[in-house]
Amino acid sequence: MEARKRCTECAEEMSLEGARCPHCQARQTRMHRGVDGRAVAGVCAMLARELGADVAWVRVALVVATLFSGGTLPLVYVLLWLFTPASALGRAPLQRTLDWFGGLGDSEPSRMERRV
Repeated sequence: MEARKRCTECAEEMSLEGARCPHCQARQTRMHRGVDGRAVAGVCAMLARELGADVAWVRVALVVATLFSGGTLPLVYVLLWLFTPASALGRAPLQRTLDWFGGLGDSEPSRMERRV
């Protein structure tokens, strides 16, 4: 018997591996790059999972689209990498960088004791 889970939106049963509910199309997991078939940064594998296509076809489409877009598609690839986390529970690289910059102004009290 196949393992099942319930959709968080419509409470219908669905496959355990499903990313979207087949009834209401609600996303069940965050979009992330930590998937099987990952080669470089995982963007093509993530897109293949979201589209329900083979990762090889997505990579071929990326190369062909890069040739016809005048080279601007690699910028889209980098932006997708920046805005998507590596795992479902992680944070995107851009978010981690912004958090790091946000913490630069915070200063902790000095740990040195003043001896008199």
